[in-house]
Amino acid sequence: MKKIKYIISLFCMLTLMSACSNDESIGSISTTEPVLNSLASNEWVLTQPEVDQNPFLFRLNWTKARFFDQSGEALYVDNVQYDIEADLSDNNFSKPIILVSTTKLFADIYTQQFNTAIAQMLGAESKTIQNINIRVKTSGGSGESVYSEALTLVVTPYIYVAPVPDPESSKHIYIIGDMNGWNPNNTDFIMYRNSNDVEDGVYTYTGYFANGNEGAYFKFCAEEFLGGYNNMYCAGEGGKLEFGDTGAFYAGPGYYTVTIDIINMTWTLTPYDASAAKNYTTMGPIGGFCGWDNEPLMTKSAYDPHQWHIAYLFESGTACKFRGNKDWANNWGGGEFDIPYGKGVFDGGGASINEPGLYDIYFNDLTAHYIIKIRN
Repeated sequence: MKKIKYIISLFCMLTLMSACSNDESIGSISTTEPVLNSLASNEWVLTQPEVDQNPFLFRLNWTKARFFDQSGEALYVDNVQYDIEADLSDNNFSKPIILVSTTKLFADIYTQQFNTAIAQMLGAESKTIQNINIRVKTSGGSGESVYSEALTLVVTPYIYVAPVPDPESSKHIYIIGDMNGWNPNNTDFIMYRNSNDVEDGVYTYTGYFANGNEGAYFKFCAEEFLGGYNNMYCAGEGGKLEFGDTGAFYAGPGYYTVTIDIINMTWTLTPYDASAAKNYTTMGPIGGFCGWDNEPLMTKSAYDPHQWHIAYLFESGTACKFRGNKDWANNWGGGEFDIPYGKGVFDGGGASINEPGLYDIYFNDLTAHYIIKIRN
């Protein structure tokens, strides 16, 4: 029992101790700081990685921080955390940035992570040589911290340049914004086209834009860049379309038509009068695949009642058009070759699906634009 009380008293003393340097005693407790191992090279020239890549740069290793009582016996301290701190050498760690936090005795540093940290230190992106100090901060169960000696790295960062996508590869573009909580993976709102010509870079969307009682902010993201915000089509001044992570579009509250041209890099936004638009209870693709009756029902958007979507497995080739409220008075079909993009007309023949497979189908009943695209 006395031994337990003795150990408890030592832990209580830890909570009252201030930080100490290498082997420096504080009262009856001393701490040995970690030692950061040197790297094979201290000079690094960073280059911008390819899209969705973040190459490994280097691994840091260090020795374990140790805690001792007044008799030299090692003490166990739980919840030990190691923070890798970095700062400009001239700052002397007055404004450190944490690169990694870990309970292990090593940390891997990656290119984008390190370049972003340097930009934070400088307050702007740069491609000039910088002297960067790195150290290990150790925090133990006592709440106090000790630091390793610093390594100095000579680093040349890069200025991020947003890649411009190939219009031919940008087959599908989605709206990311207030309407879907700025989820960069969301595919509920897709841009339509009047043409399947790859040399035509025009995409259009007519729909509802609002965020509560206010208008909605949004951007556009090509399918190959879903999952992040760095490679989006953004609103530049004077109708100029920008690519990267710059200004957002704003529309509403109400219905608007927004059009972008990813070849000429322009955009327009105009109000749309939807006061006479009919609200359909059901909508579905229809054709020979379902015997021209009992069509599968699409899901109506909870945000905009004129936007519809379904994922459907076609087991064979078929014509496909759209019918509202299961009434032939409300049917639209595109031309045979108007696929994946098309704009239906009343009682049109329908697009021809030649390849069996799982398709994502979108339909906008305001304009009769549709997309019938096979899922990869």
